[in-house]
Amino acid sequence: MDEIVIFGAGGFGREVAWIIEDINRVGKRFELLGFVDDDPQMKGRILNGYPVLGGIEYLERKRSLGIALGLGLPVARHKVMRRLEHLDLKYPNLIHPSAYIGPGVEFGIGNIVYIGCVLAPNCKLGNFCVLELKATVGHDAVLDDFASTAVGVDFGGYSHAAYGTYFGNHATVLPSIKIGAWTVVGAGAVVNRDLPENVVAVGVPARVIKP
Repeated sequence: MDEIVIFGAGGFGREVAWIIEDINRVGKRFELLGFVDDDPQMKGRILNGYPVLGGIEYLERKRSLGIALGLGLPVARHKVMRRLEHLDLKYPNLIHPSAYIGPGVEFGIGNIVYIGCVLAPNCKLGNFCVLELKATVGHDAVLDDFASTAVGVDFGGYSHAAYGTYFGNHATVLPSIKIGAWTVVGAGAVVNRDLPENVVAVGVPARVIKP
């Protein structure tokens, strides 16, 4: 089994531990050592049966250790990744056994795919993407690095979510729509036309409220 730790001991990190446990029920793949967290008051605590091992200094003493970024928002994961990129770490994809993965789907590294997700044929996830519960990605859709969803988000075929985009609960992106980098789409929004980068869009149909 490969040793792995989770960076982030909050709620999202504990959900990632749950995914790892379910992966191991199908076949023993990972030995989860515990959590790494920058909060010094967390060190030594036991969360859902796993210890908080320390902060980034713990990782600096390790070689070829697997790590999952247990942070839900793309901005937070991106900041942590920049701090870790000089270390000798591995970033496995964590895909829940219940996820439906179509033929020709491509993954980068460090992606997290939750329970009940559906990835249709020939879609593509870059690096460090997150698909939460029951998200769906249509055929030939592309999610660039750090693109992330909350629960129940739907990407239509040939859609494109650029670097660092975030989608709230049950947002929908219609087929062939492009979302610019670091844009946030609010919960329940329906995106029926391309959105620029670095904006917030909400509503049905989605409209930009923060340029």
